Amino acid sequence: MDKSRKGSCYKVGRDRLMVDIDYIMNLIDWEKSPEDQRAGIELAKQVECINVFLRPCSKKYNKNVWENCAVILADREDSQLLPYLIELFSWLQDLNWPGALCVYERLAQFTDSSSFEHAVSICVKYARAIEDVNWLNTLKALQSQRSSLTR
Repeated sequence: MDKSRKGSCYKVGRDRLMVDIDYIMNLIDWEKSPEDQRAGIELAKQVECINVFLRPCSKKYNKNVWENCAVILADREDSQLLPYLIELFSWLQDLNWPGALCVYERLAQFTDSSSFEHAVSICVKYARAIEDVNWLNTLKALQSQRSSLTR
């Protein structure tokens, strides 16, 4: 295994490149240049464990990376998003949060109706329990939009 270092990227084997998540997160910060952000989004395509892009909340990486995290996640296949549907629906609690509209649009295109409805029903119950009317309305609007697209 060749681990020759180039920046924060490591060559692993013949066709694989391992990229440091902190390096990607640094690039996708909204304070970075558009070129850096695009480079970070491109590098993120190689990341297999996408949970790191689900609204990170560390001291250094939080709302400053959410918009680009949403773009990264929106580019993934349904099968990759499936384990994280509830977390993605939770992102819609406040449509003013960076990336929320991008996630909303991606979820509207989700093709597995059964999994979609199951995750929405869990989030609707939670939204009712915490009396979050805005989130509840967003979830219902998404369901309505999605059902009109699938007809």
